[in-house]
Amino acid sequence: MKILVDAHVFDGKYQGTRTYIKGLYNELILKNKSWTFYFISNDKNNLSNQFINSDNVNFLEYKYSNRAFQLIFEFPLLNRKLNIDYSHFQYISPLFKFGKHIVTNHDILFEETRFKHFFPFLYRYIKGPLFRLSAKRADVLLTVSEYSKGKLNEIYNIPINRIGVTHNAIEFNTLNTKEKTGKNIKEIIKSNYLLYVSRIEPRKNHISILRAYKNLKLKENFFKIIFVGSQDITSSKLNKYIQDNEEYLKNDFFIFNKVNDSELYELYKHADLVLYPSIAEGFGIPPLEAGVLKKKVVCSNLTAMSSFNFFPYHVNPLNQIEFEKAITEALNDNNYPYNYINKTILERYSWEKSAIEFKKMLN
Repeated sequence: MKILVDAHVFDGKYQGTRTYIKGLYNELILKNKSWTFYFISNDKNNLSNQFINSDNVNFLEYKYSNRAFQLIFEFPLLNRKLNIDYSHFQYISPLFKFGKHIVTNHDILFEETRFKHFFPFLYRYIKGPLFRLSAKRADVLLTVSEYSKGKLNEIYNIPINRIGVTHNAIEFNTLNTKEKTGKNIKEIIKSNYLLYVSRIEPRKNHISILRAYKNLKLKENFFKIIFVGSQDITSSKLNKYIQDNEEYLKNDFFIFNKVNDSELYELYKHADLVLYPSIAEGFGIPPLEAGVLKKKVVCSNLTAMSSFNFFPYHVNPLNQIEFEKAITEALNDNNYPYNYINKTILERYSWEKSAIEFKKMLN
């Protein structure tokens, strides 16, 4: 068995798909010594730092940096040259097929009428048809949650039995502890703070946290607010709220656009409470990371996150009163079930289980 993996997501800024490809394939490499794996991106040296180096693993580089050229010309030619059995893509696969295609579609939230306003028109207009076509033409179609599986069936009319669920999993034991923690992070973790790890865009609902911070007078109780994530889609309401409350938030509100793995670990480890009030997700890794590290969590119960019912503070973040009540109760909870949550997450979401499902779908 020869598998060629499009790993171009490792070339740019961090995306959740990186975690997915890295975790799933490192497990597959370990358990399938007779398979041959090829990973291709614009920087094969970077790839060699992400995956297990084994005799059956090969790292390749694209000749073209243009994404369209890679999909239209390079990938099909390489597929034929190497006699590949399966090629694996995230969301979008080439129009020309040589061998079989595996496509993982993590979510199609932008196709849902209630969420369309969260996504730019050009994103929906260009990627919508490509996502749909790639999903329908896939020889093996995967997704990361039961919620996304249901939507692929409902919106794209793909039979349920053609869709496999390969969950994301949580592994903090693989963090690069050699990376240094910056001075700013070292100072922050000495404080009391609430943490939100997510890209900054309207559907992530960051504004609900800042409203709660002010309404609950958390500043007066010596808490800070920390956001970790870059702004992918402009959130005008959030930016205006920050500007209007600049004096109140000054010195106690921080946004870190980029942190390394060790810094993220430290921020989780010392947080008093981890928040995840997102309105729409195809999965939602950060609250699970916090749960594995035995931190208190207030998590959204919407879309794919409805499956995270092991969190005692599992609420509708669109209800600001309910959200603020959960924050207050969580901060004062002396009997929080840390061990139960940790055990449940590790049992439910593992790369081993996802690798088993992956092989089952190939068969």
